Amino acid sequence: MQLMHSYDAESRSRVVAFLAVCSIFLVWLCHAGLSAVEFEPQWWFSVPSFAGVFSGLYWAFDRWVWRFGPLRKAGIVRMPDLNGKWEGQVTSSAAEGGGVYAVSIVIRQRWSRMVVTLETKYSRSRSITASLRTDDVPNPELSYLYINEPKAMAATTMNMHRGTTFMELKGDVLEGEYYTGRGRMTFGVIRLTHAQ
Repeated sequence: MQLMHSYDAESRSRVVAFLAVCSIFLVWLCHAGLSAVEFEPQWWFSVPSFAGVFSGLYWAFDRWVWRFGPLRKAGIVRMPDLNGKWEGQVTSSAAEGGGVYAVSIVIRQRWSRMVVTLETKYSRSRSITASLRTDDVPNPELSYLYINEPKAMAATTMNMHRGTTFMELKGDVLEGEYYTGRGRMTFGVIRLTHAQ
């Protein structure tokens, strides 16, 4: 299983402010509740601190809560949930055969971390850094830098290389372009639909 890396995304400060306000409210509520029933905890147990509550909320938000629809409707979260398997095709300029290849991508995403793994008949790649742009664009844009490793049955001219992919999310379709770096110098078009 590939380790996730952090990725750049816009408007994270809005979410951190939301979690901070929720943390302050929960700590106040807990303190007020204990005071109302005149309960004085022992020295080893005190009202949860702001830092403790914030850490717990952030942990839950990062893994699950950011996907909930009400937060999206309220405008707190704008980041699309790209988790899952995407399948489609790549139209490549590669010299060895060129043309169209079937491709499968798996995106594992949290609010703060992600990894994109791609597989074709001849190679596998994984993202090493990424950016997800949602502000001031008509559709969310995913771009990432990847490392590609050829499989055993790949052409001898194919070697390990770096590349960049840029895709735009339109409904359940991710489409865009990719470019490879030194050692390959190829480019192509990629189109994927959300399979699961």
